[in-house]
Amino acid sequence: MWQDLPSLTVLAGDPVRWIAGCLPTPCREVETVRETARSTVVRLTTDAGIVYFKADHILPPSEACIIGRLAPHLPHLVPQVVALDEERGWSLTHDAGSTGPTSLDDQPTEAWRAVSRAFGMLQRNTGRGPDDWVTVGCRDLRGGRLLEALQAMLEHVSAELDATDRDGLTRMLPRIEEACDDLAHDGIPATLVHQDLVPENLVWKAEQVVFLDWSDTVVGHPFFGLDRLLDSCWSDAPRKAAVIADYLSGFEDAASPERLQRSFDRVLWLRVLYEGLRWHHEIQALDPASEHAQRLRVDQLQGLTMVAQRQA
Repeated sequence: MWQDLPSLTVLAGDPVRWIAGCLPTPCREVETVRETARSTVVRLTTDAGIVYFKADHILPPSEACIIGRLAPHLPHLVPQVVALDEERGWSLTHDAGSTGPTSLDDQPTEAWRAVSRAFGMLQRNTGRGPDDWVTVGCRDLRGGRLLEALQAMLEHVSAELDATDRDGLTRMLPRIEEACDDLAHDGIPATLVHQDLVPENLVWKAEQVVFLDWSDTVVGHPFFGLDRLLDSCWSDAPRKAAVIADYLSGFEDAASPERLQRSFDRVLWLRVLYEGLRWHHEIQALDPASEHAQRLRVDQLQGLTMVAQRQA
């Protein structure tokens, strides 16, 4: 059975032997769910149920590092751990349930509100401070580091933009600096930022949510974590407003409602630039000639062009 998984057998450190040693019952079926430059995910059907193996290949921290620290404090919000190898970036977790666009899209707005409340609570109550998360490999985008990272990214890719778009982004720099400085001094504590909070990475069942895919988590302004979820409800204005309001309510001890809304608006204004920064970090960890890196670069440049032209 294992020999049918070349994606596993070529990984360093013999993951097959590790998985077999961690499973309490024999494995009856094995299926590679995803295999990319970022990670490999395998579904394993055992006599005791389904478990998932994940190996992260690039960009610390690995999922194992994050859920291994979240699980003791918030076990109901992350996948249930079977075994972890943080050094090699491997995790084995119990099946949390079905995912996909319909898993949340088909739910009423109250379910979306519950997800946003749970996510805000998770960010504020991990049991660890930002410095601890940086120590395990999370990129530090707190305070002025966000502006520094954005400036470095724009400088790095500027040669690939045409002169008009390059000039447009240059003219925007004072506004970018103002927005980043405002976020750095708004009094809202830095937290973990899940950079891919989309419905496909959520399991919603029995009125409970489980958050998946914590690879490439960073530390920074918390509001960047909700941004991706809003991509799924932009066309539903009442739902979007309810999701934002419930999320912000979890931070009312940190700032006034007006200050919270102002910071959230700053994040929304920076959202495309922030996504370009995320792609930039991933591209740097890949073979620049690879298809994955080239696709990310196209997405990044398209986003920056859109920002430049929108501000023209």
